[in-house]
Amino acid sequence: MSDTRSSPLVRTTWIINTGVDQVGTVLFAFLIIATIKQKRLHGTCHLLLGIYAVCSLLSKIQILLPFAIFMLPGSGKIPRLYCALIQIIPVGGCLNVFSLMLIIGIDRMLAIFLPIWYSTRSEKHYLKLMYIVSLSFPLIFLGFVINTTIQDPFLNVQCFFADLVGTDGQNIFQEAQVVLIAIVQRKAIYKTLSLIMGIQIVGYAFTSIAYNIKMRISYKFTDEDLQYITCAINCISSLSSSLEVPILFVVSTEHRLAIKSEFRWLFRNSSSPTNINNSKNVQNISQQINTNLTKSVQKYQPPKINTLVN
Repeated sequence: MSDTRSSPLVRTTWIINTGVDQVGTVLFAFLIIATIKQKRLHGTCHLLLGIYAVCSLLSKIQILLPFAIFMLPGSGKIPRLYCALIQIIPVGGCLNVFSLMLIIGIDRMLAIFLPIWYSTRSEKHYLKLMYIVSLSFPLIFLGFVINTTIQDPFLNVQCFFADLVGTDGQNIFQEAQVVLIAIVQRKAIYKTLSLIMGIQIVGYAFTSIAYNIKMRISYKFTDEDLQYITCAINCISSLSSSLEVPILFVVSTEHRLAIKSEFRWLFRNSSSPTNINNSKNVQNISQQINTNLTKSVQKYQPPKINTLVN
């Protein structure tokens, strides 16, 4: 382990992977802020998407602890108990992403097939109920973590997912994630949710297939080549999961208006010079037309009407 941690290439790939992952942290933070501050995003579905963004942000920052353990001086490991206490919320939030997808899909179906009930329901209690149901998946994860930690709480680990739930638990959760994504994809009625599910499926499938291929043909590559391949796979996987915010911005009018309204400074200079010149030309033409019209009205003299007085 010490040789691996002292390798400049390995440390560089860790920095690149972690940095790319934090692009998603920034994007999801924008979505969270817009959801909190913009009233147009205070509907049930939008609030569920806001909670989804919080969980996605947690999934992005969960890598920070393993990164710090790897980069900082020391053994590169910490007791499993400390790892569990620190990572329980970020990793639990990461898993909540998948159950929230299903809950959001169910919410959209209820809005379509039971419109009268949906419009008269108590939004506050309904939102609480939906979120509590979505917590079932993270609570199962919590059970695995408690079981694994009790077995050997002070075993030194690198604090990866498998260190928290064990190898069997990791396989179970990976299969469950695929099942949840597949269920929601089949029920994805709205194009926004369908696109998000598509991104999740493509990203997850790419990562799984790429890692399996790498493991099968790893003997053909040097350790240096494998580091480059691993770095590329991780970066593509991270970027694919960060695309959800731009997708929402493109396909959801409410989210686009809310983000533009909340972050005006970000879009202030987004217009290209061509668009600015065209806008100025249109304004000049409009002003010229108004000026000519005003002059014509001022010059116009109504015809005189002769009245005969007997």
